[in-house]
Amino acid sequence: MNSLAKFSSVILAVVMLIWGCSREAEQPVSLEADALSATFGSHGAGARIVDWDGNVLQEGNNGFTCMPSPPAFAEREAVSPMCLDKVWMAWADAWQNRQPFSTNRIGIAYMLAGDGGASNVDPYAEGPTEDNQWIVEGPHLMIIAPDASLLDGIPTDPSSGGPYVMWRGSEYEHVMVPVKIPDATAAESQLDDALSAADTALQASVAVMDWAGEVLRESDGNYTCMPTPAQLTGRAPMCFDETWMAWGDAWQNRQPFSTDRIGIAYMLAGDEGASNIDPFAEEATDDNQWVVEGPHVMLIAPDISMLAGVSRNPQQHGPYVMWDGTPYAHVMIPVAERE
Repeated sequence: MNSLAKFSSVILAVVMLIWGCSREAEQPVSLEADALSATFGSHGAGARIVDWDGNVLQEGNNGFTCMPSPPAFAEREAVSPMCLDKVWMAWADAWQNRQPFSTNRIGIAYMLAGDGGASNVDPYAEGPTEDNQWIVEGPHLMIIAPDASLLDGIPTDPSSGGPYVMWRGSEYEHVMVPVKIPDATAAESQLDDALSAADTALQASVAVMDWAGEVLRESDGNYTCMPTPAQLTGRAPMCFDETWMAWGDAWQNRQPFSTDRIGIAYMLAGDEGASNIDPFAEEATDDNQWVVEGPHVMLIAPDISMLAGVSRNPQQHGPYVMWDGTPYAHVMIPVAERE
């Protein structure tokens, strides 16, 4: 069997077993459109698309492969497309063959059309039971980390709001990152502005604090949201987990930063702009790669080597490393078009 056919058969088996019966939705008019609904337009434009017969429907160069909903799902007028990077492709092969899986890199996958359900505790469950924590997820990213200890601090409870670890304790554990974008047009207060950075399900459990340190809303959750800084004219609210809060303090005070776990932050209202290479640039110049990003998630990894497979080019319209070579390097993961 050639590598493309093997890849297609592996992913088909993964989809059929892991995600089971997908959520019902209106079917796109073509396989290509279905596949691309797993991600956003400009990212999908650079991705490879493969159907379930092993046919390449679109060549790509951004390191992602998108697949349409499996034929059995289409017959039921259901969707479950996905876009996987190379780390996730290797993960799928290991899972399908019940083989050990390991990686030394971060892996990123898109399922922006959502999925139809999976057990949160059993990698091979075929349907819901009373005790297998079956969860149907909306638009989300999926993150693989090289070591389980890097996920310490991330809940395993999918109802807690925000990112959670699926299949904790197995070789196939990964982070589910819900990314349903809220309506930011009605953000008339600092509280509303701050909350517009977060996934809709996460909003209920976050604390909110302004830039003067005043607590606008208390919470014992893992995230703190801040409104757009007063000196900015556009929108740039953000929601940070504890790792990102430590990162923000170090960056603001120009101090060294290190961590022993991954950190995940939300900026689903987008941002006003930043240099991709200079952590302290205040405006665009001819050579500082100024980029204004749309809705996105940000990821910190403990070691820059874990980001070896991630692009450094923000114009590729997929995940990219910002501030490479500095203590503040992180991954920008767009989830919608820039305005």
